Order: sequence, then structure tokens, then C-alpha cells
Amino acid sequence: MNKTLPLVLLLLLLLVAGSCSTVQRLMGYEEPDIRYTDMSIERLSLEEIDLKFHFEIDNPNRVGVTLEEYAYRFLINDRDFLSGSHREQLEIASQGSGSIALPLTLSYRDVYESVSSIARADSFRYTLNTEVGVNIPVYGKTMVPVTVEGSLPRLQMPEVGFAGFDVHSLSLSGVDMTLTLNVSNPNPMGMKLSDLNLAASISGYDLADLNVGDIAVASGDNLTVPVRFSMGLGGLGSTLIDMLRGNRDFSYEVKGDGLVELDHPAFRDKKRLPFHLMGDYRIAD
Repeated sequence: MNKTLPLVLLLLLLLVAGSCSTVQRLMGYEEPDIRYTDMSIERLSLEEIDLKFHFEIDNPNRVGVTLEEYAYRFLINDRDFLSGSHREQLEIASQGSGSIALPLTLSYRDVYESVSSIARADSFRYTLNTEVGVNIPVYGKTMVPVTVEGSLPRLQMPEVGFAGFDVHSLSLSGVDMTLTLNVSNPNPMGMKLSDLNLAASISGYDLADLNVGDIAVASGDNLTVPVRFSMGLGGLGSTLIDMLRGNRDFSYEVKGDGLVELDHPAFRDKKRLPFHLMGDYRIAD
């Protein structure tokens, strides 16, 4: 009987019973090192966001390896949101390195509808679980897991609110007043409201010459916007007479729209914000 046969069988049993890492080590192969480097925002709007997750790959082996595919699961606040796979051939030379990027597009509407816990939050957490399929000669294919965690802002439209009227001068010839609006920006980046159309009325009388330039609001800020105007007796009619008689209670209506633009280099697709405000107001004496 061949005395080497038991040794060969023992070695085969060790290979079969051993883990993948043991087999790799005995064959002289190591699992490539795949590490997350950063995430870039490629395109941003108030409706969706395009992301790219960047990974670096180091091949420690004496032979080249091939990246063939990657599969991913994207979770928001620990809940499954997206999953998928992508086939991509990338050759990594012996003891060389390379890089790959995983693109993802998130619709804010889908996010809000799928994960109700972020409805009133300023941001949300995400987890990206990725497995990269690597083909190593002789050894075969191995799946290398990589996990990425981070957070993204919850983008929202700004809000325009009514703050009041102030009377600067009042006489039989007319009135000099200021309409004051509040513009709030709930986002973690600055914003601009441009191409603003504005119309207003007091007790049914339309106010004239309401001109407003571009409005820039810092991240998380609330900006007071004064709009000064003057009107004669013919413009306000009986409302002016009521003011002269001491009546300070009036109804108001303010409506308009403007283009919203976020202060981010990847921002695209300005969105028009309409607003319509109405109610009763008492002008201070």
C-alpha cells in the first residue's frame, strides 16, 4: 500500500473542512481589500438626489484579479429601501489597485412615503450594504462585503409667511406703508428665491408697485422681507378714509410665486414656489 495516500487524504480533508480563508492561505491567495473612500452628490434637486459611492480596491496577490459584479442593499433608518445588482468588468493587476463607483438615485417623495419616521426630521440615516464579486484565478469567485453608513439632509421647500403692515405716513393725499413678509429656509444649505411675482390687497383694494428683488436666505434662517409702497386716495378709496377715522382692522390677501434655488454646486432644476396668504390684521396706531 502506498504510504503517502493517507497523507494526501488528510490534506484533502483539511482543505474540504477548512474555511475559505484557510483554503486561500494554503493556495497562496488573499482576499482583495475593498474600502469605502467617499460619497459624492452628482445632482441635487428638491425632488431627487443622485449619489455616487466610491470604493478603492487593492489586490495583494501575485496574479491579477477581476471584479465582475456588485450587489447592494440600501437602508434608510434601518428599513430596506433599495436593492439591486450590477455587472461590471474591472481588471486589477498583480499587487495593483483600482476604483469603482456605485451610483444611486433617491426620490424624496418615495423616501417620505416609504419611511414615515423622517417626516419631521431634518436628516435621515442610511446604511449601504455592498458585496463585490471578485474572480481570483484558480481559486474562483469570492464575494467581498463592504458596509457604509452616513446621513443625508431632508430637503424641503421654503415657506413664505405674512408678518404685518406698518404705516409710515397717512394723510388725505395718500398712505406710505410697508408690507412685511417672512421667508424661512429649513434646509442645511443656503437658498435663493428669485423671479418673484407679488400681489397684495387690503380690504379688497389692490396694492400697486410691489417690487421685490432676489431673496437670499442662509441655512436654517428666517428672513424678514420689507416691501415698501405708497398709494393715493384713489388707490385705497374708503379704506384710506377708514384709516383716517382711526379704524385699524382690515382684511388682507397676499399671493405670488418665485423660483427656488439651493446653494449647492450640484443643484439643478429650479422649482417654482407658489404662496397665497390671507386673513385679518390690525395695524398698530
